[in-house]
Amino acid sequence: MSPADVAALRESYIRQDAGSGEHAAVAVFLGYEEIAARPEFHRHADRGGVDWAAVLGEGWSSTERFLIASAAALWGVRAGGVDLSRVAYLGERQYKLWLAMLSARRTGRLPAKW
Repeated sequence: MSPADVAALRESYIRQDAGSGEHAAVAVFLGYEEIAARPEFHRHADRGGVDWAAVLGEGWSSTERFLIASAAALWGVRAGGVDLSRVAYLGERQYKLWLAMLSARRTGRLPAKW
């Protein structure tokens, strides 16, 4: 797998599944290259989807793990829960990403910036 596969998956979620909150939320997350472009992530993602359990099994920081677990939960994967207290430790860009994922899941649309 490669970052190009992740980008193709993101584009697929944007184009083919317009209006789906799950797809919109994960499309937002896949646009966050600080995680999505890393080998620990893209080796578990391809044009067919993301193996969330495998991604979460990698050695992420607690903040990265929170963002990944949030994306997985918004997709509908029960991955041991998301500790919402971690929101207090997000940097500004990470917090905006998290809010954009929530908004996309609720509305089925990507926010303008993402």
